[in-house]
Amino acid sequence: MLCLVVALAAEARPLLALHRLQGVSGHPYRICTGEQTHLIVSGIGKVAAAAATAYLRALIGDTPAAWLNIGIAGHGNQAVGTALLAHKVVDAASGKPFYPTFTAPPPCRTTLLHTVDRAQPPADDAAYDMEASGFCEAAQRFATSERVHCLKIVSDNPQSPYQTLNAAKVEALMEAQLDTITQVGEHLRALSQQLHALHADPPGLAELTARWQFTATQQHQLRGLLVRWQALAPETPAVNDDLLALQSRDEVLRYLQQRLTNMDFTLTC
Repeated sequence: MLCLVVALAAEARPLLALHRLQGVSGHPYRICTGEQTHLIVSGIGKVAAAAATAYLRALIGDTPAAWLNIGIAGHGNQAVGTALLAHKVVDAASGKPFYPTFTAPPPCRTTLLHTVDRAQPPADDAAYDMEASGFCEAAQRFATSERVHCLKIVSDNPQSPYQTLNAAKVEALMEAQLDTITQVGEHLRALSQQLHALHADPPGLAELTARWQFTATQQHQLRGLLVRWQALAPETPAVNDDLLALQSRDEVLRYLQQRLTNMDFTLTC
């Protein structure tokens, strides 16, 4: 699943058709959902972004998700319309840094991103927004850093001041970068699914723990044996009639260990 946090309705509008999202009523925020995507409009500011991120997390529960803050930002020297992923986010008031982790080469340039409390002219080789640090502060409490990212579209620079922005310009900037937004979003969604699969219960675990009352230590051992089985013999079920005929949990663990020890496997490249 992919969770999108945006500050402005104008930032959200181009994303609704892209992800086929429909509005959901009954919430204090504007929330739109699709098959594998949720979007929330937070309002302006890091406190608003943090609160909206936490609210969306509460709404989806423990469902594995990647988190992406999308919106406009000023930049000291990049051209208006440039898409940038943040490789470091710094809260300007506290100095607290956040480091999103890239698991693949990003599809666009990356930048240092300062989150400020008031709109200000951008300077130096950095981007400036008002939400990212609050978003990161909240999202990194329940998702690892490789699943929490900030994608910003440059809306103003020293040659084009932020005072000239309006909703139509913001929407057009987002529209022009939908391909990049799609690439980033699809990568994060796939990454979230892969990480979920790594931590999911291996086949057979639920059936065996329901049949025998393993201790906590034995459950850990059982999980490890079944994970090894899944890696070495993914096409062969670990649970069979011989195993189910055993009388005790200790016999189950010994049986699986012996089968794994005697298992033939071939490394391929």
